[in-house]
Amino acid sequence: MTKNLGNARHTRAKDQQVSSLGKVAPALFPLVVAALGYMIGRQFFGI
Repeated sequence: MTKNLGNARHTRAKDQQVSSLGKVAPALFPLVVAALGYMIGRQFFGI
């Protein structure tokens, strides 16, 4: 099954759409990590 049957061009457009959360999540990830680190540091180390 190594032949290219040309099925790749017949995918639905709905499968290729990325939700808005999927676009925003990588940008928010460092902020979430920093907020968690701040809260944990404050709780355990009294910063």
